[in-house]
Amino acid sequence: MSEKNAIKALRDLGLTEYEARVYTALTRLKAGIASEIHQISGIPRPAVYGALKRLVMRGIVEVQPSKPMKYRVTDPAAALERLKSSFMTDAEAALHALEEVYSADSSGREEEMGIWVHQGAGRVYEKVMEVISGAERDILIINPSLLESLGGLYNIFSHVNDAIRNALGRSISIRSVSSEDTPSLDIPGIERRIYPWSEKGICAMIPDRGDVLVIVSGEQSVMAITTGDALSRMYRDLGEALWRASVNTPTDVPRMAQNTDGFKSKY
Repeated sequence: MSEKNAIKALRDLGLTEYEARVYTALTRLKAGIASEIHQISGIPRPAVYGALKRLVMRGIVEVQPSKPMKYRVTDPAAALERLKSSFMTDAEAALHALEEVYSADSSGREEEMGIWVHQGAGRVYEKVMEVISGAERDILIINPSLLESLGGLYNIFSHVNDAIRNALGRSISIRSVSSEDTPSLDIPGIERRIYPWSEKGICAMIPDRGDVLVIVSGEQSVMAITTGDALSRMYRDLGEALWRASVNTPTDVPRMAQNTDGFKSKY
Protein backbone atom coordinates (compact mmCIF):
# COMPACT_ATOMS: atom_id res chain seq x y z
CA MET A 1 0.00 0.00 0.00
CA SER A 2 2.84 2.44 0.84
CA GLU A 3 4.38 1.86 -2.60
CA LYS A 4 1.05 2.70 -4.29
CA ASN A 5 0.80 5.84 -2.19
CA ALA A 6 4.35 6.80 -3.17
CA ILE A 7 3.57 6.37 -6.87
CA LYS A 8 0.40 8.48 -6.55
CA ALA A 9 2.26 11.20 -4.65
CA LEU A 10 4.96 11.32 -7.33
CA ARG A 11 2.33 11.59 -10.04
CA ASP A 12 0.74 14.50 -8.14
CA LEU A 13 4.11 16.24 -8.31
CA GLY A 14 4.23 15.97 -12.08
CA LEU A 15 5.80 12.60 -12.84
CA THR A 16 4.20 10.29 -15.38
CA GLU A 17 2.96 6.86 -14.34
CA TYR A 18 6.08 5.16 -15.76
CA GLU A 19 8.44 7.72 -14.22
CA ALA A 20 6.81 7.31 -10.80
CA ARG A 21 6.97 3.51 -10.97
CA VAL A 22 10.58 3.48 -12.18
CA TYR A 23 11.66 5.91 -9.45
CA THR A 24 9.84 3.88 -6.77
CA ALA A 25 11.41 0.63 -8.01
CA LEU A 26 14.86 2.21 -8.05
CA THR A 27 14.28 3.47 -4.51
CA ARG A 28 13.83 -0.16 -3.44
CA LEU A 29 17.03 -1.19 -5.26
CA LYS A 30 19.04 1.87 -4.15
CA ALA A 31 21.07 1.27 -7.34
CA GLY A 32 20.51 -1.00 -10.33
CA ILE A 33 20.52 -1.52 -14.06
CA ALA A 34 17.59 -1.21 -16.43
CA SER A 35 16.83 -4.92 -16.55
CA GLU A 36 16.50 -5.06 -12.73
CA ILE A 37 14.24 -2.01 -12.72
CA HIS A 38 12.16 -3.64 -15.46
CA GLN A 39 11.67 -6.79 -13.35
CA ILE A 40 10.65 -4.93 -10.20
CA SER A 41 8.47 -2.25 -11.79
CA GLY A 42 6.79 -4.44 -14.42
CA ILE A 43 7.24 -1.70 -16.99
CA PRO A 44 8.26 -2.70 -20.54
CA ARG A 45 12.02 -2.51 -20.83
CA PRO A 46 12.10 0.08 -23.66
CA ALA A 47 9.84 2.32 -21.56
CA VAL A 48 12.22 1.94 -18.59
CA TYR A 49 15.03 3.57 -20.57
CA GLY A 50 12.85 6.51 -21.56
CA ALA A 51 11.64 7.04 -17.98
CA LEU A 52 15.19 6.81 -16.61
CA LYS A 53 16.41 9.39 -19.13
CA ARG A 54 13.72 11.86 -18.05
CA LEU A 55 14.39 11.22 -14.34
CA VAL A 56 18.08 11.91 -14.89
CA MET A 57 17.14 15.18 -16.63
CA ARG A 58 14.97 16.07 -13.63
CA GLY A 59 18.01 15.63 -11.40
CA ILE A 60 16.50 12.97 -9.12
CA VAL A 61 18.32 9.95 -10.58
CA GLU A 62 22.08 9.63 -11.15
CA VAL A 63 23.67 7.51 -13.86
CA GLN A 64 27.03 5.72 -13.93
CA PRO A 65 28.46 5.47 -17.49
CA SER A 66 29.33 1.77 -17.24
CA LYS A 67 28.30 -1.21 -19.37
CA PRO A 68 25.52 -1.79 -18.65
CA MET A 69 24.73 1.67 -17.28
CA LYS A 70 23.88 1.75 -13.62
CA TYR A 71 21.38 4.07 -11.99
CA ARG A 72 20.72 5.20 -8.44
CA VAL A 73 18.28 7.58 -6.79
CA THR A 74 19.34 10.77 -5.09
CA ASP A 75 18.37 11.35 -1.48
CA PRO A 76 14.52 11.18 -1.41
CA ALA A 77 14.22 14.38 0.64
CA ALA A 78 16.38 16.30 -1.83
CA ALA A 79 14.51 14.72 -4.75
CA LEU A 80 11.18 15.79 -3.24
CA GLU A 81 12.35 19.38 -2.86
CA ARG A 82 13.56 19.40 -6.45
CA LEU A 83 10.22 18.04 -7.69
CA LYS A 84 8.26 20.54 -5.61
CA SER A 85 10.35 23.41 -6.94
CA SER A 86 9.93 22.20 -10.52
CA PHE A 87 6.18 21.75 -10.01
CA MET A 88 5.75 25.29 -8.67
CA THR A 89 7.83 26.74 -11.50
CA ASP A 90 5.71 24.92 -14.06
CA ALA A 91 2.51 25.97 -12.28
CA GLU A 92 3.54 29.63 -12.24
CA ALA A 93 4.43 29.49 -15.93
CA ALA A 94 1.04 27.93 -16.69
CA LEU A 95 -0.72 30.59 -14.62
CA HIS A 96 1.13 33.37 -16.44
CA ALA A 97 0.17 31.90 -19.80
CA LEU A 98 -3.46 31.49 -18.76
CA GLU A 99 -3.62 35.06 -17.46
CA GLU A 100 -2.37 36.30 -20.84
CA VAL A 101 -5.09 34.31 -22.58
CA TYR A 102 -7.72 35.50 -20.09
CA SER A 103 -6.69 39.15 -20.51
CA ALA A 104 -6.54 38.99 -24.30
CA ASP A 105 -8.73 41.38 -26.28
CA SER A 106 -12.31 40.12 -26.14
CA SER A 107 -13.95 42.92 -28.12
CA GLY A 108 -15.05 40.48 -30.80
CA ARG A 109 -16.74 38.08 -28.44
CA GLU A 110 -20.43 38.04 -27.65
CA GLU A 111 -21.30 39.67 -24.36
CA GLU A 112 -21.73 37.11 -21.64
CA MET A 113 -25.28 36.78 -20.32
CA GLY A 114 -25.04 33.67 -18.19
CA ILE A 115 -24.70 32.99 -14.48
CA TRP A 116 -22.25 30.78 -12.61
CA VAL A 117 -23.24 28.67 -9.61
CA HIS A 118 -20.97 28.18 -6.57
CA GLN A 119 -21.91 25.45 -4.10
CA GLY A 120 -20.83 25.10 -0.47
CA ALA A 121 -19.83 27.47 2.31
CA GLY A 122 -16.13 27.48 1.44
CA ARG A 123 -16.68 28.42 -2.20
CA VAL A 124 -19.27 31.07 -1.32
CA TYR A 125 -16.89 32.57 1.24
CA GLU A 126 -14.15 32.77 -1.41
CA LYS A 127 -16.47 34.66 -3.76
CA VAL A 128 -17.50 37.06 -0.97
CA MET A 129 -13.84 37.84 -0.30
CA GLU A 130 -13.20 38.28 -4.03
CA VAL A 131 -15.98 40.87 -4.24
CA ILE A 132 -14.64 42.79 -1.25
CA SER A 133 -11.00 42.72 -2.32
CA GLY A 134 -11.76 43.41 -5.99
CA ALA A 135 -13.87 46.54 -5.55
CA GLU A 136 -12.20 49.79 -6.58
CA ARG A 137 -14.64 52.41 -5.30
CA ASP A 138 -17.91 51.06 -3.96
CA ILE A 139 -19.79 47.99 -2.73
CA LEU A 140 -23.55 47.91 -2.20
CA ILE A 141 -24.72 45.07 0.08
CA ILE A 142 -28.41 44.22 0.11
CA ASN A 143 -29.64 42.29 3.17
CA PRO A 144 -26.26 42.06 4.95
CA SER A 145 -27.90 40.30 7.90
CA LEU A 146 -27.54 37.06 5.91
CA LEU A 147 -23.76 37.45 6.02
CA GLU A 148 -23.92 37.74 9.80
CA SER A 149 -26.18 34.68 9.99
CA LEU A 150 -23.65 32.70 7.95
CA GLY A 151 -20.98 33.81 10.42
CA GLY A 152 -22.90 31.96 13.11
CA LEU A 153 -23.10 28.80 11.00
CA TYR A 154 -19.65 28.69 9.37
CA ASN A 155 -16.51 29.87 11.15
CA ILE A 156 -14.83 31.12 7.99
CA PHE A 157 -17.47 33.83 7.56
CA SER A 158 -16.26 35.41 10.81
CA HIS A 159 -13.49 37.02 8.72
CA VAL A 160 -15.88 38.92 6.48
CA ASN A 161 -16.23 41.91 8.83
CA ASP A 162 -12.45 42.27 9.02
CA ALA A 163 -12.29 42.27 5.21
CA ILE A 164 -14.97 44.98 5.14
CA ARG A 165 -12.99 47.07 7.62
CA ASN A 166 -9.89 46.68 5.47
CA ALA A 167 -11.87 47.80 2.42
CA LEU A 168 -13.05 50.88 4.29
CA GLY A 169 -9.43 51.52 5.17
CA ARG A 170 -8.67 51.49 1.43
CA SER A 171 -11.28 54.26 0.99
CA ILE A 172 -13.83 51.88 -0.52
CA SER A 173 -17.36 53.22 -0.04
CA ILE A 174 -19.59 50.51 1.46
CA ARG A 175 -23.36 50.91 1.56
CA SER A 176 -25.90 48.49 2.98
CA VAL A 177 -29.65 48.15 2.66
CA SER A 178 -31.21 46.07 5.41
CA SER A 179 -34.73 44.81 5.99
CA GLU A 180 -34.34 45.10 9.76
CA ASP A 181 -35.43 48.03 11.90
CA THR A 182 -31.89 48.00 13.28
CA PRO A 183 -29.59 47.66 10.27
CA SER A 184 -26.86 45.02 10.54
CA LEU A 185 -23.15 45.43 9.77
CA ASP A 186 -22.69 47.91 12.61
CA ILE A 187 -19.23 48.90 11.41
CA PRO A 188 -18.16 52.55 11.52
CA GLY A 189 -17.88 53.97 8.03
CA ILE A 190 -20.70 51.97 6.42
CA GLU A 191 -23.61 54.02 5.11
CA ARG A 192 -26.72 52.09 6.15
CA ARG A 193 -30.31 52.30 5.02
CA ILE A 194 -33.44 50.18 5.46
CA TYR A 195 -36.14 48.96 3.13
CA PRO A 196 -39.12 46.68 3.98
CA TRP A 197 -39.21 43.25 2.40
CA SER A 198 -39.83 39.76 3.74
CA GLU A 199 -37.12 37.69 2.03
CA LYS A 200 -34.40 36.83 4.59
CA GLY A 201 -32.49 34.10 2.77
CA ILE A 202 -30.98 36.15 -0.05
CA CYS A 203 -28.10 38.63 0.01
CA ALA A 204 -26.68 40.56 -2.94
CA MET A 205 -23.18 42.06 -3.05
CA ILE A 206 -22.86 44.60 -5.87
CA PRO A 207 -19.36 46.01 -6.43
CA ASP A 208 -18.54 48.89 -8.75
CA ARG A 209 -16.59 46.48 -10.98
CA GLY A 210 -16.62 42.73 -11.63
CA ASP A 211 -19.43 40.26 -11.13
CA VAL A 212 -22.43 40.75 -8.89
CA LEU A 213 -22.68 38.05 -6.20
CA VAL A 214 -26.08 36.76 -5.06
CA ILE A 215 -26.02 34.46 -2.01
CA VAL A 216 -28.90 32.08 -1.26
CA SER A 217 -29.02 30.27 2.08
CA GLY A 218 -31.38 27.54 3.24
CA GLU A 219 -31.58 25.67 6.52
CA GLN A 220 -28.62 23.38 5.83
CA SER A 221 -26.95 24.70 2.70
CA VAL A 222 -25.59 27.83 1.08
CA MET A 223 -24.90 28.64 -2.55
CA ALA A 224 -24.21 31.69 -4.67
CA ILE A 225 -24.39 32.82 -8.25
CA THR A 226 -22.23 35.32 -10.11
CA THR A 227 -23.50 37.11 -13.19
CA GLY A 228 -22.07 37.83 -16.60
CA ASP A 229 -21.37 41.40 -17.71
CA ALA A 230 -24.80 42.25 -19.07
CA LEU A 231 -26.67 40.80 -16.10
CA SER A 232 -24.28 42.53 -13.73
CA ARG A 233 -25.29 45.88 -15.17
CA MET A 234 -28.94 44.99 -14.72
CA TYR A 235 -28.37 44.02 -11.07
CA ARG A 236 -26.44 47.24 -10.50
CA ASP A 237 -29.32 49.27 -11.87
CA LEU A 238 -31.79 47.41 -9.64
CA GLY A 239 -29.52 47.80 -6.63
CA GLU A 240 -29.17 51.53 -7.16
CA ALA A 241 -32.93 51.86 -7.57
CA LEU A 242 -33.40 50.04 -4.27
CA TRP A 243 -30.81 52.27 -2.61
CA ARG A 244 -32.61 55.40 -3.78
CA ALA A 245 -35.95 54.02 -2.53
CA SER A 246 -34.55 53.10 0.89
CA VAL A 247 -34.48 55.39 3.92
CA ASN A 248 -32.06 56.28 6.69
CA THR A 249 -34.39 56.06 9.68
CA PRO A 250 -36.86 53.42 10.91
CA THR A 251 -39.61 56.06 11.25
CA ASP A 252 -40.01 56.16 7.47
CA VAL A 253 -40.67 52.43 7.12
CA PRO A 254 -44.50 52.53 7.46
CA ARG A 255 -44.72 55.16 4.73
CA MET A 256 -42.46 53.14 2.46
CA ALA A 257 -44.36 49.91 3.08
CA GLN A 258 -47.30 51.44 1.23
CA ASN A 259 -45.12 51.95 -1.85
CA THR A 260 -43.41 48.55 -1.89
CA ASP A 261 -45.77 47.09 -4.50
CA GLY A 262 -45.21 50.09 -6.69
CA PHE A 263 -41.48 49.59 -6.54
CA LYS A 264 -41.81 45.90 -7.45
CA SER A 265 -44.06 46.60 -10.39
CA LYS A 266 -41.74 49.29 -11.71
CA TYR A 267 -38.67 47.04 -11.63
